[in-house]
Amino acid sequence: MARILVLSGANRYSDAWHDFDGTSAAVAQILTDKGHQVQVRRSEPSALDGLDDVDLLVVNTGGGDPEEGWDYIPEWTRAHGRILDFHESGRPILGLHTASNTFCDWELWPEILGGRWVLGQSGHPERSYAVFEPMPEALDHPVTRGIDQVVCYDERYSNLDISPLATPLLFHETGEEFHVVAWTMGNDVVYDGLGHSERSYESPSRRLLLCNEVSWLLNWRKRLAARAAAEDASDI
Repeated sequence: MARILVLSGANRYSDAWHDFDGTSAAVAQILTDKGHQVQVRRSEPSALDGLDDVDLLVVNTGGGDPEEGWDYIPEWTRAHGRILDFHESGRPILGLHTASNTFCDWELWPEILGGRWVLGQSGHPERSYAVFEPMPEALDHPVTRGIDQVVCYDERYSNLDISPLATPLLFHETGEEFHVVAWTMGNDVVYDGLGHSERSYESPSRRLLLCNEVSWLLNWRKRLAARAAAEDASDI
């Protein structure tokens, strides 16, 4: 059992298009059913206090109002620093859907997540039942294991700006173009572009994807230990 914190979009990091309370509750229920201890906190700076006992941080927050500027708020700068400390300690982060368009006032977030939504470049067709498939080179990755397709009612994010250091996991084909919607960044970050509404999580294949992502991320200690052992062996 792991201790999981879901940071849910509210106020500064909410928007007019997403029901973050609903999707965060859906995620929490799925992971609770898997035996994890899950807490949902709405996005306030104090929500990121006390991360020492958290095994996984799930970011389910939005981009605010694109027509408003980003005033400097010291409390949020310190909160961003706590996320950075969490990440630099090696503990895992899962970004969901609008996580690619959140923390617009924090320039390091896209580097941590491995990509971002670019205003005027990124977009999506109208919501519909959509098919997402594993990247051919990711068929053996633990996150996509057992998944031939993810079929769910969702948005098909397109033209995201993705770091060359990211490892693509999932894509969709729309208008004869291929668009990556999920990836890993290093060994301890996953971005999953699905999850616009609670309807997304009604899909068994979408729930399996989420649970695979969480299982892989929670094995970060084993991966670090294996990497350290391999480095020690190479020094002999």
